[in-house]
Amino acid sequence: MNEYKNTDPEVFVNNNWSNLVTVYNFTGDVIAADPQQTNPVTLGESLPLNCSQLAAQQALLSKKELLKLHTDLVGPSGLFARFSIQVAEQGRQAPSLQLSPDTEHAMSLMLTDQAIEYALARHHRRSYAENPFAGFPRSALCCVVYDESPRTNLAERYAANEELRALDSRYFIKLIATTHNTVERRLVFRGLLEHFDALMPIEQSIYQDGYRDVQQAYLEREEKLYGVLTLTRPLSELFAEHTPESLLARVGACERKRTDD
Repeated sequence: MNEYKNTDPEVFVNNNWSNLVTVYNFTGDVIAADPQQTNPVTLGESLPLNCSQLAAQQALLSKKELLKLHTDLVGPSGLFARFSIQVAEQGRQAPSLQLSPDTEHAMSLMLTDQAIEYALARHHRRSYAENPFAGFPRSALCCVVYDESPRTNLAERYAANEELRALDSRYFIKLIATTHNTVERRLVFRGLLEHFDALMPIEQSIYQDGYRDVQQAYLEREEKLYGVLTLTRPLSELFAEHTPESLLARVGACERKRTDD
């Protein structure tokens, strides 16, 4: 399991990599320091973690254009689906795995090798291999998945997309669990809004027009019934520390305390 030590609100350290990776806000350069090297390696050339520019580029496209790009990439006949079929059928000899990283940096080579091993294991061509993107924040995963520049290759984008899907799945499982044994739905609608707002434009394009307004209206209706929901941090962070049941209980306890005061 990947472990992250948060020594500073803007710094995350992934202890499961053989090299140390420090990511600053996931918006600037990524510095990887190999204990065997004297000079730090800048991963920005191989891992695009500045999503603001990518999101701005996507925002210039129409919804129809974004939908097509989304389908071409993650649809049932999209790039990742074709990649999966090729790897399942041909294993390591699949043309899509004949990759040459666009940089000589050791970290890029390592990441590519790990992504290839993961893809092979995912399609039963190898024994278990951990996804090298496990534990990355959603924003960083999106930067890899939707970046079409030579800085990333298809194996890396596929692995990042698999982790992105798993991350969203875990989030929604926990979000739905907050509805158990209760009639209120404030956490659900807050969680849906937070998730939607965190999506890249290409991801938002698959939602119906007005989706956010509908969820906001549902949340406001719930808050009229049960009080305004005040959270100190995003639900994605709270879920990392609390079970859905305990979080729901804490919200209820806070509401009762405010009522008593």
